[in-house]
Amino acid sequence: MKKSGDEILLSAGDLSNHIACGHLTSLNLAALKGTIKLPDYRDPMLAILQERGLEFETAYLEKLKEQVLQVVEPGTDDDQAALQRTITAMQQGADIIYQASLKSGSWLGRADFLMKVDRTSSLGSWSYEPVDSKLARETRTGTILQLCLYSKMVADIQGVIPEFMHVITPEDQFTKHSYRLDDFLAYYRLIQHGLEQAITNANGTITTYPDPCPHCDICNWWQSCDARRRTDDHLSLVAGLSNAHATEIKKWNIETLEGFAGLALPLTVKPTRGAVETFERLHGQARVQLEARKSAQPIYEYLDMLEGKGFFKLPAPSDGDVFFDFEADPFAGTSGLEYLFGWLVNDEAKKYNCIWALNPTDEKAAFETFVDMIMARWKKYPDFHIYHYTPYEPAALKRLMGKHATWENEIDQMLRANLFVDLYGVTKQALRAGIETYSLKELEKFHQFEREVELRNAASQLRALETFIERNNTIDIPDETRVIVQTYNKEDCLSTQNLRGWLESLRDQLLQQGNTISRPEAGDGTAGESVTEHQERIQPIYEVLMKDVPADPLERTSVQQAQWLLANMLDWYRREKKAMWWEYFRLRDLPDSELIEEKVAVAGLRFTGQRKDEKKSVIDLYTFPVQETDIRAGDKLKAGNGDSFGEVIGINAVSGEISIKKGPSIKDVHPVSVFKHTDVPDKEKEESIIRIATWVGENGMASPGQYQAGRDLLMNLPPRTKVAFNNTGNAQTNAVAWGNVLDSGVLPIQGPPGSGKSHTAAEIILSLIRAGKKVGITALSHKVITELMHKVIKAGIEKGVPVKCMRKVSAPSDSPDPHILEEKDNDKAAAAIKGALVNVLGGTPWLWSRQGMENSVDVLFVDEAGQLSLIDTVAVSQAATNMVLLGDPQQLKQPLQGSHPEGTEVSAL
Repeated sequence: MKKSGDEILLSAGDLSNHIACGHLTSLNLAALKGTIKLPDYRDPMLAILQERGLEFETAYLEKLKEQVLQVVEPGTDDDQAALQRTITAMQQGADIIYQASLKSGSWLGRADFLMKVDRTSSLGSWSYEPVDSKLARETRTGTILQLCLYSKMVADIQGVIPEFMHVITPEDQFTKHSYRLDDFLAYYRLIQHGLEQAITNANGTITTYPDPCPHCDICNWWQSCDARRRTDDHLSLVAGLSNAHATEIKKWNIETLEGFAGLALPLTVKPTRGAVETFERLHGQARVQLEARKSAQPIYEYLDMLEGKGFFKLPAPSDGDVFFDFEADPFAGTSGLEYLFGWLVNDEAKKYNCIWALNPTDEKAAFETFVDMIMARWKKYPDFHIYHYTPYEPAALKRLMGKHATWENEIDQMLRANLFVDLYGVTKQALRAGIETYSLKELEKFHQFEREVELRNAASQLRALETFIERNNTIDIPDETRVIVQTYNKEDCLSTQNLRGWLESLRDQLLQQGNTISRPEAGDGTAGESVTEHQERIQPIYEVLMKDVPADPLERTSVQQAQWLLANMLDWYRREKKAMWWEYFRLRDLPDSELIEEKVAVAGLRFTGQRKDEKKSVIDLYTFPVQETDIRAGDKLKAGNGDSFGEVIGINAVSGEISIKKGPSIKDVHPVSVFKHTDVPDKEKEESIIRIATWVGENGMASPGQYQAGRDLLMNLPPRTKVAFNNTGNAQTNAVAWGNVLDSGVLPIQGPPGSGKSHTAAEIILSLIRAGKKVGITALSHKVITELMHKVIKAGIEKGVPVKCMRKVSAPSDSPDPHILEEKDNDKAAAAIKGALVNVLGGTPWLWSRQGMENSVDVLFVDEAGQLSLIDTVAVSQAATNMVLLGDPQQLKQPLQGSHPEGTEVSAL
């Protein structure tokens, strides 16, 4: 945002700022008009992020130059001159225009890159599409809005709107994510109009309020906004109170912490959104904070003691106890880096230990060393526990075991034995403190812990060190920086130990007052029999596949990389299953007041008394307060305590009603909260991977024979064909011809929505049917399978080719298609395709990965393969001699819950 005479010129950054915080727009406009001064504060993290972004952008520019592309740099010295040079470069057909200067009306823009594409425009046989380089691994709304603005500006110059816009992200060095402009233009126009209206209406006066938002973390106005909220005693000062809560409370004509704390209990108002219990909990927090403020003393009070919560989660202290803390950089590499493992032991030595890990190789070694230490300590002190603050540490260990595919059994043992003790959870469930945030640092005033390193200094040194890591320049990290970061980590460990001591002293006081507080039961970490058998079964296969495979991916051949991928797929489904159960236990352990914030849950249930009988079951109607939920009809539910609790028959989130079908044994059970939980069996797919891996271990990855298509996919080989194939001319004609000459290979057909992939696939399938071939279709959903079948049937009718289709279903359709047979039985479906009773069979990956489906079809079509995981695609590959993969690589991948070794978590495309 800047002025040119009396005109206010806007930029792409103003769009991003406005969607992040409307108050920021008001402040920037007032500063521009001179009614307020710009803040002196400059967030150091923002400067570092900008510097990192520029380095990434420059690295991508160098890569483009290495490709011998014509790169034009219009320069940034003068807006008008740079704009003219950009237009000239576009007219001359430059391959890449770097830092392209653009203008449209009162809007200015500088696109990181304009990329030349083969699409006719007023310029000639070419046109341009904008490209933005971003360090974030997920494309944010602000980035999309910026690219929409650049696209409209480019359209003004070339006379045609770009079809796509692109984001370059760091994974695999430089990964391009493409987005269809038409999908976002309406939203862009809405936000652009909103910003222009806000500027017109404000006229330099500030009418907005500085409600806290995520952008505050990097905003230069943060200090002034925070000061305003404190002056106003704003509701956001209450720990745990969100903007949505504040909006609700303001409806009661209360706008301050003190006003909220002064309300009488029980609350007589009924919230329009959220449960009364939630607001009563927040009211208690506000009251304690107000008491602490008035007394200028650390104030706390005990919460109601509930079995399994708060003090009940504190195990007996042991000489072997460990207090643990990570330092991590989420921006390092492609998956972040845990660069400092720090822990304090509780025995006589009371020694602080740490391991630095400044690259992925060292991270793996540090992880293994730490786990070795824990296992040895467990053996020496069977009653020990690992204390940490917030769930981050065990979550990071789970990620590391999946990322590096090592020490998985040991981490599983620790989790099963409940070795990890989260003191954040203990504190939040045990007491209410007069503090604005329940951070480790805020709690130190209660247990009188004093730090050597000032937190502001520690934060700046952490940022500096992480910058060195991200630049792969760790050798130049100053000794002072290392010392300060290590001391900061040590003090976090000491503070955690001190906090545990304080909580134990409070527990002792409660016991002396006559309360009964039991210790949590210890587990031995022993795995179930099925887990042990699985590990014993796959370990020899894993060792054979990994023999002679280099640890460094850059040193592997394509065959060795394929073996590495397949070896690490052997335990892939169990990793997913573990993550699913971890989430189940997390939800089970949440109090009802926190479950209401989870989209997979519904809290505040009240049974209406309305009931319908259905055979031996009942359907009960419940009401609930307005809340965001992803629960839908058909979802299987668990009660808040984790017990099974029926199936959703119907839900209306607007009226707050949910109908639940329950069995006779729980018909009189009425929990306050429920959450959805589905345990989807993956046995068939896992067994398919084991069969393929066993064959490869015995015969070799690149040998002729079974499972060729799946092995080619892992080796990333081009399609095998029976005859030499010339891929020139019409793409669809070539695809049809190519599909008919595949020789145990994989043919990918990629493209964005609307590019004709399904039509091309239907033509290939029709030609295969003419040749007497058997065809399979699979995808993540039955809907996608059915849609492709409809296209095949339609093409067959138009061209006079009889098509006999069957779909494997779990239950018959309410309105079945007369052209598509339906079969519930897997064996009968397999017999139908093998016996040529049908020539096209559709089913999800659970069908095609079954034993007995091997080589059942000549060609298997995987639709929306950009969404299907690589491992599922390999699992279904056993069913076909050849595979055709259809999809858009930019589609959202199949949702995963677990962490997996890099390369095994990707989609088929």
